[in-house]
Amino acid sequence: MLVRRWQWLGVGLLVLLTGCAKFPSQPGVGVSKDRLVFTLTYAAPLDPRFFYFIAIDDDGNPLTGPMPSLTAPWGNGWAALPRQADLDPSTGKPRQGPNLSHFVEIRRVSAPGIGQALVYRVTNPTLENYRQEPLGSPLELTFLQPNQVRVTLDMRQLWLSPQPIPERIEVNFISVDELRLDPNDNTPRQGFDGLGVSGNEFISIPLTSNQTFPTNPAFNPEPTTAGDARIEALDLIGWQVQVLRSP
Repeated sequence: MLVRRWQWLGVGLLVLLTGCAKFPSQPGVGVSKDRLVFTLTYAAPLDPRFFYFIAIDDDGNPLTGPMPSLTAPWGNGWAALPRQADLDPSTGKPRQGPNLSHFVEIRRVSAPGIGQALVYRVTNPTLENYRQEPLGSPLELTFLQPNQVRVTLDMRQLWLSPQPIPERIEVNFISVDELRLDPNDNTPRQGFDGLGVSGNEFISIPLTSNQTFPTNPAFNPEPTTAGDARIEALDLIGWQVQVLRSP
């Protein structure tokens, strides 16, 4: 089951800063120099009523990646999930289609330029047995403009040492106007966006060296002009991912 939104606020993991926010200390976790920096730009200011996600899949399969849930079953409320029957028995992972290993949830509160964010690890991505756990707040959350947000992640927050950092990840930037959890609700989702016109065109980001993406316009499946989403505050019109690796 999906953990109810913002339940984590009750344990003190709250970020209400316009500048930098360190994630809470965890046993065995230190701040490394391996970073992922995401900058997202929307057609209108982020709306505190809506939900914004940086979604990651680290299974190494370029045929699987994060996708929005657009019809029932609703996955975890915003992301589509693989069924248990879709998993490859030899690997325990899906062969193709939706998958999710980590995500950052971003919420803007009512005051302009102030927001909240939390990083999650998905411990079971299947529709039948979905589980997630909070990892703390990002290393940094900054609203550069009312419609532009930057999130910096320490890779070692996602992949604890001595676990290796994956060579690549699949990423999508999913925004929705509501979390849909009612299995009897078959009304297609209207308020959403993700990469590409369909929202399903997740991208592969190599993590082996310092790079900035998109490297060229052909790498970017997302229209750079507003209009592919019904709601401007959900409409992603620009993105950048910086991969920063320690020497």
